[in-house]
Amino acid sequence: MPTSNDITYSIRRSVRAKRLSVTVYADARVVATAPPTTSVRTIARFVEKYDDWIKQKLTKKKKSVNCIFLPGGRRDYLRHREAVRKMVHDTLQQLNSAYSFTYGRVSIKNLYGRWGSCSAQRNLNFNYKLIHLPPHLAEYIVAHELCHLGEMNHSVRFWKLVAKTIPNHRDCRRELRKYLM
Repeated sequence: MPTSNDITYSIRRSVRAKRLSVTVYADARVVATAPPTTSVRTIARFVEKYDDWIKQKLTKKKKSVNCIFLPGGRRDYLRHREAVRKMVHDTLQQLNSAYSFTYGRVSIKNLYGRWGSCSAQRNLNFNYKLIHLPPHLAEYIVAHELCHLGEMNHSVRFWKLVAKTIPNHRDCRRELRKYLM
């Protein structure tokens, strides 16, 4: 693994990458993503250029000592997908009785770096790793995405919608930050 100014990083080449980027993961891995034709020297200069930013992110990650890493991988996904689908479906029915929103498809996926999403087509997507969370946090995530059907942003009106079924949503958000995918 290359090193730049005491920062050890790995290089990931991607045909989908249009430009260089650096990602600092929760487990303190640093990955430089680059288009296939980018030279190692150019990547090293890029990492050097963002040296301070990377160190700042690494320091922040190390301060998160109370973090809980969740299992992952294809096997874990296949094992838990149907259980999560049932849990999400049941929770949606229960919560939506307070909102009466109409939604499209509900999908269980391996959403990298997010717990859920709501599309403009009113489709709801949830991370299969919800199964590893305490039930009150999984319920909060389902409520959060459901409320995006009423407000497609994080405005004051959105948070009022969330508070309708999850009054302690602020505590849930804070607690959720401990869980790293």
